Amino acid sequence: MTPTIRQASYGDLEAIQRIVDPAYKHDTARIGRPPAPMTDDYAAHVASGNVWVLLVDGEVIGLAVLLTVPDHLLLDNVAVVPEKQRQGFGRLLIGFAERQQGSVGTE
Repeated sequence: MTPTIRQASYGDLEAIQRIVDPAYKHDTARIGRPPAPMTDDYAAHVASGNVWVLLVDGEVIGLAVLLTVPDHLLLDNVAVVPEKQRQGFGRLLIGFAERQQGSVGTE
């Protein structure tokens, strides 16, 4: 099992929704509406190159949404399927985002 991270494609949209919905649905009752990650336009994010997916054994189990703004990179969302949470995959995605941060604004 070697986790890999790659940029998401349109073929990943169903897997992305399968990750996001259960990762955030427990917050709906608490805040009185679906959290922003549940209503985000992932097709637009994928088209913009903002979504990165984490694969383990060929299965998409996590994602990170990274938004580039003029002087920094915003880690907008990190989510991992519930059954794979607390195994370090979220930390792996955050580390990936931190490494991407180093390339922003260096052109």
